[in-house]
Amino acid sequence: MEPYQYQKEVLTEIDFFDGRCLVALDTGLGKTPIALWWMKQKFPRTLPVIVVCPSSVKYQWQAEAENVIGLQSVVLEGQTPFKGKSDPNIQCYIINYDILRFWKDWLKKIEPSTVIIDEAQYIASSKTKRTRAVVSLCRDVMYVLALSATPLVNRPVELWPTLNLICPSVFYHGLRFRMRYCNAKLTPWGWDFKGASNTVELHNLLTKHVMSRRKKSEVLQDLPQTSRHMIPLPISKPHEYAAATEDLIKWLGKQSKAKAERASRAKQMVEAGVLLRLAAKLKIKYVIDWVNNFLQDTDEKLVLFGNHKKMISALSRRCKTKSVIIDGSVTGKNRHLAVQKFQKDRSTRLLIGNIKAAGTGVDGLQNVCSTMAFVELPWQPGAVIQACGRLDRIGQTKPVTVYYLVAHDTIEEGLCKLLQKKQDIISDVLDGGEAEGLSLFDELMKELGKNGKHK
Repeated sequence: MEPYQYQKEVLTEIDFFDGRCLVALDTGLGKTPIALWWMKQKFPRTLPVIVVCPSSVKYQWQAEAENVIGLQSVVLEGQTPFKGKSDPNIQCYIINYDILRFWKDWLKKIEPSTVIIDEAQYIASSKTKRTRAVVSLCRDVMYVLALSATPLVNRPVELWPTLNLICPSVFYHGLRFRMRYCNAKLTPWGWDFKGASNTVELHNLLTKHVMSRRKKSEVLQDLPQTSRHMIPLPISKPHEYAAATEDLIKWLGKQSKAKAERASRAKQMVEAGVLLRLAAKLKIKYVIDWVNNFLQDTDEKLVLFGNHKKMISALSRRCKTKSVIIDGSVTGKNRHLAVQKFQKDRSTRLLIGNIKAAGTGVDGLQNVCSTMAFVELPWQPGAVIQACGRLDRIGQTKPVTVYYLVAHDTIEEGLCKLLQKKQDIISDVLDGGEAEGLSLFDELMKELGKNGKHK
């Protein structure tokens, strides 16, 4: 990966702020690689590094650290820190907010040079345990990068913990900040700091001392027409998935070449289907977290694609916005009405579609939306291409972003990688160039049986 022009500008601004910066770029503009590129420019002064982030993006950080700058990392799990000293060969640890308070003392012994606080709006309240844990971790750390598309979710008072943490030389007096910028009002119950005042002055103060800000509308010329991102999500019961995978691997190892190929392949498909459904079930909590974070961080609409009714129903019930569903039961006039509602009702920010039912024959989504996510994957690369075509088509005025929300270290990761590879092959076939076969299922099963792995 190479940084776009606006990302190079942000890197320069982080330098200007001496590595203590609020990186406030809109969702999809690459805050993660920017933080990693900046660190790499300063190696080894920026190591060791600790990344604090929501649990739904821990494995994404691990993948990005390796892919973008070749940095190996360890993802921390559970509430029990390791015994003894840290491994001196490990220079990057990734941990989620929920468990940081249990690990902070162990992590402080590493003497980190850099702390990256991803989704910094999570520390909007000074009173929470996670905010206190982050503040404690960052004490005496040289470089602190706070990343957030929405550092200010509701009101200026929420900015204070982050600003005080990053730039205490300027933002050192909490009461003065609240009185000046939070429209302070004295009520019978005490001071109310829920408002906003002197906002232009506050903005100028931020940009002068601590904040690098970019909106998507400002950098459209730098962005590719379509970008694709695989987001590895944790699963809730890894031991349950591992047991199910072990059963399949044992079965594959016992297969005789003399057995009928049709029967053998049929059983493989059944077993693989079971693993895919199990992976979807075990990641659902983190899918919901990711979607809700997207809805909070942006004012955009989002198209979600899945395979099964249980997944689609869970998304509709648990995502924090109004939604419409297009599956096999929604036909004719009702399908048209669903698309119309998604287009015209600003409060309806989700369209949740079955890949087969909504992946073709649905037009108009591109007029109001430029982002989609696959929460389950089909076996056919062509189905993915057709689904992406709901947004990447005539009438689209923005770059299209496609996310693949896959269960980390499961068969889904392997399937996703093959799907993206085969999408490129299909493009070669249609646009010219040599292409290999499209035996996606056979390739995945071959790797699963040969390596005893599922990725």
